[in-house]
Amino acid sequence: MTQYAISLGDDGAELRPLEPWRAEEFLAHIDRGREFIGQHNALPDVVTDLESSRAFLQA
Repeated sequence: MTQYAISLGDDGAELRPLEPWRAEEFLAHIDRGREFIGQHNALPDVVTDLESSRAFLQA
């Protein structure tokens, strides 16, 4: 599987896609910002539980 990453500077920090093993953490972030995020996109309608969070990250 190809990994995509963008360097954020000389300290080794990278911006990269979330992986399915982070589904629980991703869902927690969506839950905390569900109302705000929903004002800008439909992600809160798609990511509603751990299974849908994992499926979204796998896609």
